[in-house]
Amino acid sequence: MYIGWREIRDAKGRFVLITGVIALLSLMVVMLSSLAAGLGEESTSAVRALPGGVRTQTAADGSASSFTDSRVAPVPGVTSLGVATTRITVGERAAAVTAFGFSDVETVAVDPVTASSLGLRIGSMAQVGAATVTVDVVADVGEYAHTPVVRMPLSVWRQATGRDAVSALLTDADVPGTVHTAHADLPSLVPGYSSEHMSLLFIQVLLVVVSAVVVGGFFAVWTGQRVRPLAVVRAMGASRGYLLRDGLGQAAMVLAVGVVAGLLGGGFGAWVASAAVPIAFDPTTTAALVAGIVVLGLAGAGLALRSLVAVDPLIALNR
Repeated sequence: MYIGWREIRDAKGRFVLITGVIALLSLMVVMLSSLAAGLGEESTSAVRALPGGVRTQTAADGSASSFTDSRVAPVPGVTSLGVATTRITVGERAAAVTAFGFSDVETVAVDPVTASSLGLRIGSMAQVGAATVTVDVVADVGEYAHTPVVRMPLSVWRQATGRDAVSALLTDADVPGTVHTAHADLPSLVPGYSSEHMSLLFIQVLLVVVSAVVVGGFFAVWTGQRVRPLAVVRAMGASRGYLLRDGLGQAAMVLAVGVVAGLLGGGFGAWVASAAVPIAFDPTTTAALVAGIVVLGLAGAGLALRSLVAVDPLIALNR
């Protein structure tokens, strides 16, 4: 990569600019990936904590109803789950929560953030919906649809919500009038999660594509400006493969520096933003998106370099 390195050294300004753009795009991908994972945790962590698959009511189109819309009759010997959004009130203070009622649970659990904001401790009394409860446990019980969860016995949940039918049955066995959803697909039963997740994923993929276009466009212009000097190198005996490897090596170096800077900046930015917005790191998704930036960026650079290795050096010298 002798030629490529000399060009980077002699045209520092241009390469600093394109590297900065790649770093900025990578930073945005990391930040959005962390935000998407954080919003996902804030919306689905309570259902992800369920022990296995569930059965919810069959919707009109034959699919599984969401936890909020489902109404299922309890089945003897099968753990039942009731899900309903309500309010928890302590004196003059109140907060929106989602009540999770389990037929095999005997304690009332409140998450630490809600307990702190309402001044609740173990043994404290609170009003959840229409039921008065005593807090037995303060622990992380997850979140549902961006609201904290209060876990309670099913009998208390019925008093709080005024409902007899439950939302889901925690079983893999066949139950008439219900549709089974595997544990990995449970987030799809949370209202609004799928559209929110797909919207953020689309933005991330769009950023990856934009990165490829930016890198390809830069190297297309850069290649056009150095056709004559590289034609001299070709005329001196350099092979097309050598020029292609040199150009791709140059692009790989620019991409590597930009992506690493973006990862570091995005990680720091996500850490700072975590104080105000939900942030969680998903290494698999982030690695896939960053790899997409590198691969598509190299592909764009390769397309830009194709005209360079295909042109006859004598024709290029006469331009």
